[in-house]
Amino acid sequence: MSKEAPMFHLSLRTACGLALVAAASSLAAPAAVAGTFAKNEKVVAAQFDLIDPEYNQQRAQFTWTDSLGNLWVAGIDRSTGLFSPANGKGTLIDSGALTSSEVQNIVGNGPEWALHANGDFIVYTKFLPNQAHTMPNARMAMAQLDAAGAWNWRWLASSLPRNAPYASKNAGDANPSVTYVDPQGNHYLRDLLSGTSEQLVSWYPQSYRSMRLVKGARAVLFVAPVNGVSQIFRFDYDSQALAQITFDDGDKDIHSVPWSWQAPEFANDFLISTLVNDTELRVYRQVDGTGPYTLISSQFTPNAGTMNSPEPFTYNGKSYLFFAVAPAGTNSPTSIYLTDLGVKPLMRQLTPTDNSHLRLDPEVFATAAGPVIYFNRYNPKAAPTDPKGPLASEGIFSSYTGIGPGPAPTN
Repeated sequence: MSKEAPMFHLSLRTACGLALVAAASSLAAPAAVAGTFAKNEKVVAAQFDLIDPEYNQQRAQFTWTDSLGNLWVAGIDRSTGLFSPANGKGTLIDSGALTSSEVQNIVGNGPEWALHANGDFIVYTKFLPNQAHTMPNARMAMAQLDAAGAWNWRWLASSLPRNAPYASKNAGDANPSVTYVDPQGNHYLRDLLSGTSEQLVSWYPQSYRSMRLVKGARAVLFVAPVNGVSQIFRFDYDSQALAQITFDDGDKDIHSVPWSWQAPEFANDFLISTLVNDTELRVYRQVDGTGPYTLISSQFTPNAGTMNSPEPFTYNGKSYLFFAVAPAGTNSPTSIYLTDLGVKPLMRQLTPTDNSHLRLDPEVFATAAGPVIYFNRYNPKAAPTDPKGPLASEGIFSSYTGIGPGPAPTN
């Protein structure tokens, strides 16, 4: 990753950004022609350092940190899916958070929403004041709205090196959870508002890949080797019960993470998705919350490419998964796909066929017209030696999924 761009590059980006935003505002809603789906994408925010934003469906907001370490919250227009303001710099929460470059190169994750019954929180990484920005100097922080409607932040576990928090996202949760790592790659979890509740998940081998919370349960998923094959485990942290979930062939989540959610089309049973050997998306189901998980879906990467960043969401009574795809023989994603768990899976390419741009970090948000997938787009030709750096960044784009209006998704 290159250092921050010189000021003349920022000036050029500002001029280009105004033109791109103007073009985006004039675009009509993505359309289907004669009932068929049309691949599509449009620029949402031309802000070059808008990296790894985290979206909140209920609040119609997103949070992110910029190249100077400012933590922001901004709005999303539910009608158009555009950002308000267009550059994402809505409300400044903290001027000393990690920078967008540090998200990519040191910590690996930006700010995250933690849903709480009494109002949502934001958890994120900060570095100790006047210290080098290294993992040993990284700490966790939390921001929340006060009674007057102002955002305030405070340290979490400030005496211990901790970073890269991920939070639970269960609406109405009176006791949300957070997972995170230390500089050695040990994984921990805790109740958000109780520092004394921290526990080490010693079964998860040291790694900087995240350990994801199960949606709808106080449990986490992770992968660990069993007889030389990476398999999925679930740890229920109240009961301390540990269970191996998968036993079949293929390395699970070599470069990704498993996900678990309750699927409305399967009687709200828990499903688990995993990426096998970077090329196959498998989904397992546990009936009635008891017994083993059984394989219910296996889908291979289109065009013999590799899959990146698969993530599920539910919408209008149905489960979907979206992901980025890299062309065969590469590990650089250039397209975004959507699929479902039907007998004949959807497997829909959302973005235009164009291998000259990178499309990374997809996320979902439901507009009035239906779900859209946001992603970062890069032009490697603009910075061949740093294709995912600030000079290659073209900001945030979105692609309409072709799924019509309905109740908001849970994600």
